[in-house]
Amino acid sequence: MELSGPVAGPFRLISTFFSLTDVGYVAEEYFLSGMAASYRLTGPAGNDGEWATEAGGGAPFTTRLVVYRPIEGYRGTAVVEWLNASSGADTPPIWLLAHRHLTRARIAWIGVSAQYAPIHGGGGMAERDDTWNSVRRPSLKKVDPVRYAELSHPGDAYCYDIYRQAGELVRELVRGTRQVLAAGQSQSAAMLVTYVNAIAPHGSPYDAYLIDGRPGLPASLSGRVGSVALNGGTRVRADSTAPVLTLQTETDVVGFMRSIDSRQPDSDRFRLWELPGAAHVDSYSVGASFTDSGTLTAAELAELMAPRRDPLGADFPEPINSGPQHHYVLQRAIAALSDWVEGGPAPARADRLSVSAGELVLDDHGNALGGVRTPWLDVPLAVLSGLGQEGGGPAIMFGCTRPLPGPTPDNYLGAFRAATDEAVAAGFLLAEDVPEILAMAVANQALSEQGRIPPATHHSSR
Repeated sequence: MELSGPVAGPFRLISTFFSLTDVGYVAEEYFLSGMAASYRLTGPAGNDGEWATEAGGGAPFTTRLVVYRPIEGYRGTAVVEWLNASSGADTPPIWLLAHRHLTRARIAWIGVSAQYAPIHGGGGMAERDDTWNSVRRPSLKKVDPVRYAELSHPGDAYCYDIYRQAGELVRELVRGTRQVLAAGQSQSAAMLVTYVNAIAPHGSPYDAYLIDGRPGLPASLSGRVGSVALNGGTRVRADSTAPVLTLQTETDVVGFMRSIDSRQPDSDRFRLWELPGAAHVDSYSVGASFTDSGTLTAAELAELMAPRRDPLGADFPEPINSGPQHHYVLQRAIAALSDWVEGGPAPARADRLSVSAGELVLDDHGNALGGVRTPWLDVPLAVLSGLGQEGGGPAIMFGCTRPLPGPTPDNYLGAFRAATDEAVAAGFLLAEDVPEILAMAVANQALSEQGRIPPATHHSSR
C-alpha cells in the first residue's frame, strides 16, 4: 500500500456546507494505491451469513480517502464510512446524519471511495432507472479530470479489499487512534453485511461495525446489491469477532428495503435497533444536515426540517418524513458502539417493530408500535411514517408526514420532556442532545399551531 497526501487544493464530496474550521476540524484528501484482492465463495452463501470464502486474483487500484479530523482534543475514535455510491457519486450519509455528535465528541471521520462508479461513472440506481434522475451525480473523473487523473478502480469485486486496506491505514492517517469503527448506510450497508460475513474472517482492522439502513439481501462478492440468490433475507454472521449494531427505519424493515426476513436475535456481539416513525431518507438528512453546525437556533432547525414535497428538486405526492429521530438515535448508536468496543456496557436491547401479516401495527394516531421508542412517536404532533409515498422512484425512500388534527394538548411539552427522559434512560438518546431536542419541541409546537406543517394532498396507505 502507498498513501500520498494530503493532496493540495479543494476536493470533491457532497458534504456539509459549513466550514469545518468553525467546529475545530481540518479536512484533507489522500490517495491510496496498492493491489486489491477479489474473493470467491468456497461453499454456499447461506442465510446465516457464515460464508466461507477465499481470496482470488489481485488488481492494482488508486482511490481516495477524505479525512475530517479534530485540530485539538482528539479522543482516539475514528469512524470509517463506506461512501454511498447509489447516486453515481460519493455521498456520506453517516457523516450527514451524525456529524454533530462526531464533532462534539472529537471523533475523526474518514470517507472511503470504495466503489467503481463514483470514480469512473456508471452504475448505481441513478444509472439503472431514469426515475432516479434527480439524484444522479457526476463521477470524480468527470467533475475534476485533472485532480483525479491518477485514480483507477478495477471493479466492485475488489471494493471489499480496498475498504479493508483503508482501515489498515487509519492509525497512520490520524495519530492517536485507539478504535476504528466501520460504518455505512443503504447500499454501503449492504456491502458491509457482505464484508462482515465473507471478508472480515480473513482479518480486519475494524473494531466494530455500524450498519444503517440495510436491505434484506446483502451485496454479492462481485459487488452487486441484492443479487445474492437466497430465499428470504441474510443475517449478520453470529460468530463475528467484532461487535455489530444494525439500525433500521420503517422503510428498511417493511418498506422498499424489506429487511424483515433478515431479523435476528441480539447476542453478545450483535444489536438490532428498529426505529418507528423514521424513513430511509428524511428532512434532516436532505435538508438541515448540510448547515447544522451547532450554531443554528431551534427555530431555524425546525424550519429547515419542516416536511416538504420537493426535496432534491423532485415533486412528491406527500410531504416527506420530518421526524428527527434517525439523526438523534444514530448519534446514540455511535456512542454506544464506541463504549462497547472500550469494554463498557453493550448497547441497549430494543423491541422489534410490531408487525402483523407483513404490515406495521399502528397506534390510535396511526404511528407504528414497538421498536426504539422516542418522544416524537410517544407524544406526537404528526403521523410520521417510513412509508406512504406513491409513484416509485426516489419518493419511496422518504416516507411522509401527516399532521394530527386538532389543537396541541395542553400538557404537550411536559409529556414530551418526560418521554425524552425515558428515551435517554433507556439508552436510545444522548443526554447531550436533550436541550436541543426540547427546544425544538417548542419550535415545532409553534409551527404546528401556525399551520406551517403542510397537510397531505391525500392519505396514502402505510
